Amino acid sequence: MTPTPNEVNPQRPQRVSTALLLLKLALALGAATASVHVIRAVSGPAMMIALVLVIAFFAVSFLLVWRISLGNNWARILLLILVIIGTPFSIPGYIRDLKHGLAWPTISILISLLQLIGTSLLFTGSANAWFRRTK
Repeated sequence: MTPTPNEVNPQRPQRVSTALLLLKLALALGAATASVHVIRAVSGPAMMIALVLVIAFFAVSFLLVWRISLGNNWARILLLILVIIGTPFSIPGYIRDLKHGLAWPTISILISLLQLIGTSLLFTGSANAWFRRTK
């Protein structure tokens, strides 16, 4: 049986717990908005394929956050790499989307901010020490 995060290390720092909450919120918002975008933009069999891809992407993302909650340093580093690579590519999309309205780009920017803040909290002093101890 897989241990729960509290069984792995009961002294998980508050910053790591806050980071995990922010990352889960970003993923939930992202999954919801991506699904709505797919449903609105695509129809027929292509919509089903797109939805399966969205579900697969977010399933892997939730798995990554779960591994971080268990104290896996590799997952924390992989998340950092993905956020660093992905964030600059999202900015042109925000600018493009702002021409068509304010609601969706605002949600997208909020998701990015949650990811950036959550990821940065995973690399604070207390978080670094916790990840070293949970090897």
